[in-house]
Amino acid sequence: MSAESNARQHIESFRWWQGNPDIEPSLAELRDLAAIRDAIDDVIITKAVEAHDYEDHSWTEVGDALGISRQAAQKRFRAATRLL
Repeated sequence: MSAESNARQHIESFRWWQGNPDIEPSLAELRDLAAIRDAIDDVIITKAVEAHDYEDHSWTEVGDALGISRQAAQKRFRAATRLL
């Protein structure tokens, strides 16, 4: 099993809103996915800043780990380095 398929399996098994009788199933599923997305975004920001600022990894290394360019990593995370 690949990391991606394992992650997908975890995502698809996440149920917070699903099963709530007050929300249509398709909308509940979307709410669950949005909650996962938001949590992942927060963790990625934290981990990227930690890797760069505290573990001395370059923006190129951070970008490579995330599948984005050095410039994209800098643009996305540089402001967060001042907040954490």
